[in-house]
Amino acid sequence: MKKSGFIARLLREPLVHFLVLGAALFVLFGLTRETEQPGERRIVVTPAQVEQLAAQFSRTWLRPPSPDELDGLVEGYLRSEIYYREALAMGLGQDDPYVRNRLALKLEVLLDDLSAEAEPADTELADFLESHAERFAKPARLSFRQVYLNPENHPDAAAEAQRLLAELNMGSDPAGLGDPSLLGSAFDDLDVDQVGRQFGEKFAGALLDLEPGHWSGPVRSPYGIHLVLVTQREPARQPALAEIREAVLIEWRDQRRREVKEQAYQRLRERYDIVMQQDSAAPAPDSAAAPQAAQV
Repeated sequence: MKKSGFIARLLREPLVHFLVLGAALFVLFGLTRETEQPGERRIVVTPAQVEQLAAQFSRTWLRPPSPDELDGLVEGYLRSEIYYREALAMGLGQDDPYVRNRLALKLEVLLDDLSAEAEPADTELADFLESHAERFAKPARLSFRQVYLNPENHPDAAAEAQRLLAELNMGSDPAGLGDPSLLGSAFDDLDVDQVGRQFGEKFAGALLDLEPGHWSGPVRSPYGIHLVLVTQREPARQPALAEIREAVLIEWRDQRRREVKEQAYQRLRERYDIVMQQDSAAPAPDSAAAPQAAQV
């Protein structure tokens, strides 16, 4: 009984668990490791790598590392590199979605760097702007004043709006007319999309049809009734390349980056034989000779 109790306590010891795990990993390493290639066991630490480690330390701590600290940084790099190589040799990254996604992301970053090397001529940017004009069109811009009427405060809001409209066009001060509104009464140099977000698209579209320089209305919005004086209106326009070159260049680079990555992916994909296995539990097709896998 004493012997069995000792064994039970021994099996609960963390050190024993660690030794068992280490032995299992050692066996797995021996089974999975392929023949080593020349130089596989050689790790070269270049002066440039040491400078990079020191620079990273300086950016973090705002001072250069001491000699002992630099030795520790190099030792940390070696530890990481050794663990990385041994983990790869043991196949620890296989079927690991985190490792797979990180490596795929790193390859995408490399492809981004390749696509960023090319710079377009202005003629190419002009062609890009012409073929994607809707992306860069400048919407109409408006400046206007409003007098607001809350329909709940007026039994005949339409008649009240006409009465106030006549007063406004005869020169009455708009500040003393209408109902209080949290929206404000004066709006300067807003594009039509901004007006639409504030008052609704129908309201914004109606303002584009009003004649600037005199009070008009009533114009309805989700808030109620508005009498409006458009003080300035700039129509929608298509800007020239010189005016928005930087914005066009950013869009061109983004599209170029996506195209290069897609082309690279398609070229890589052609190197693989893609097999889409069918679900064995799915109902069998009519033909008894139907294939069990489809190549893509």
